Amino acid sequence: MTRSYFSDSVAILCANTYKREKKVTKGCPQGSCCGPGYWNILYNSLLDLEFADDLAIPTYGETTTEAEAFTNSDLAKIENWAEQNKMKFNELNSKTMLIARKRNSEHFNIYLNNRRLEQVKEIKYLGIFSTISLTFTNILET
Repeated sequence: MTRSYFSDSVAILCANTYKREKKVTKGCPQGSCCGPGYWNILYNSLLDLEFADDLAIPTYGETTTEAEAFTNSDLAKIENWAEQNKMKFNELNSKTMLIARKRNSEHFNIYLNNRRLEQVKEIKYLGIFSTISLTFTNILET
């Protein structure tokens, strides 16, 4: 039954008299009662790589260079998982934030899909904003 559910899927775009159909070959079907469950099954294999459910990747290193290497290694695993599952994470929606004892503006070279991620001083995770000085604010305050 599951194999049948994923086979011969078609996405249809209708606009006035224009109609375009395209065979869907990746991802999980949307708009059905089974879609969210199948997405959870697919996503669980990524979580088995030991990442948080919203894919925050906290990384520690003795030096910035070491933390950078660990993070890029983790992101390479995520990219491989995505490729195996015919998916791609949007690097434009992904950010990196360096929290360090030094208060200078070190640059952190983190890559996803061969593109350097934007380095920010504040990041939103699960509705909470955090800054590089580890202050937290509620989403309602901003």
